[in-house]
Amino acid sequence: MTTEPLPPGEFHLTPERDDRVRQMSGAPARLGARAHPIFAFVGALGGLPMPIKALSESLGLAFDQGPVLAGCVIDLTRPLEVGRRYTVAGRVEGITRKPSRRFGHADHLHLAIALGDGAPFTEIRLHIIFPAAEAP
Repeated sequence: MTTEPLPPGEFHLTPERDDRVRQMSGAPARLGARAHPIFAFVGALGGLPMPIKALSESLGLAFDQGPVLAGCVIDLTRPLEVGRRYTVAGRVEGITRKPSRRFGHADHLHLAIALGDGAPFTEIRLHIIFPAAEAP
């Protein structure tokens, strides 16, 4: 599969969301407008136009078999700020089926999701493994 863009989404990073994450994680209080960096991940997934389960199933992947997050790379180009709405731009970078000792066969999804406002602030790249619903 070649790189395939997903429909765009949006994530509103409110001060209240940032405060809640900081409270739950024991992070220091926010100074200024700079948001906690975990919002690169939370905003990417939360701003997709459909839940990850629906996205996976639309790609023919067996979500109900129990996907495994095999890898995550987070690039922070610019700090995210509270009180802003970010455009969420996702793309499927590839799906490959490989033999698996554990599952027989597994589908490997490579997904990239960026938060920006015309220029990227952050990008996450996920590698998710799905047990294959059936052999090739």
